[in-house]
Parts: sequence; C-alpha cells; structure tokens
Amino acid sequence: MSIKLLEHIQAELRSAGIVKSTPDFCNGWLGRSEGYIRTLRHHDLKPSVAVLSVCSHKLGYYADKMRHSEDVQHKAWVQCFDRLKGLCDQAIAQQSEAIWSTPERMGV
Repeated sequence: MSIKLLEHIQAELRSAGIVKSTPDFCNGWLGRSEGYIRTLRHHDLKPSVAVLSVCSHKLGYYADKMRHSEDVQHKAWVQCFDRLKGLCDQAIAQQSEAIWSTPERMGV
C-alpha cells in the first residue's frame, strides 16, 4: 500500500480534530519522527509493516476504549477508527504476503 493510505488516515484524523499536523500524526500515531511521511515521499517508499501495525493497534485500542460509550462523538470515532484500522490491516496483509510468497521463500 502506498503512502496515500497514511495520508488518508491523517486527513480523516485531522478532520475529526484528533491530530493537528503531519508531525503530530507521524509521532503520535505512527511512532516515528515528525518527518516520516516527508521522508517516504522524498524516497518514494512505502510505509513499513511495523509502522502500519503501530497505527492499526492504536486505532483499535482507542476504538475499544470508546466502544461502549454513550457519547455520540465517541460512537462516530469508533466507526472511523474501526474502518481505518481495517485499511491498515489490509495493507499489512498485502505487504506480508508479498514478502512470504516470493518463490525463494515458498521453497519453489
């Protein structure tokens, strides 16, 4: 999955008022330095499985914390976080399969 996934997640979290900036997102939601997305863009790289895992886990953690809340805003965030976590998990699965399914790793 391309950097567009991270940009999409960041945009959704920003529009919800959860993150304030790209550095805030990189540091707080990806566990990376504030210039992580800029570095990916500059070197035309994909986000690592580790970074996607951190983001997925944090989205799931906060969705679970708010899942039983009666607050309308919390319910909206749970839906958003669950959807974004699903996108991260899908990207993790695609990248993981691309690693293990190469002929040399399949024993072919």
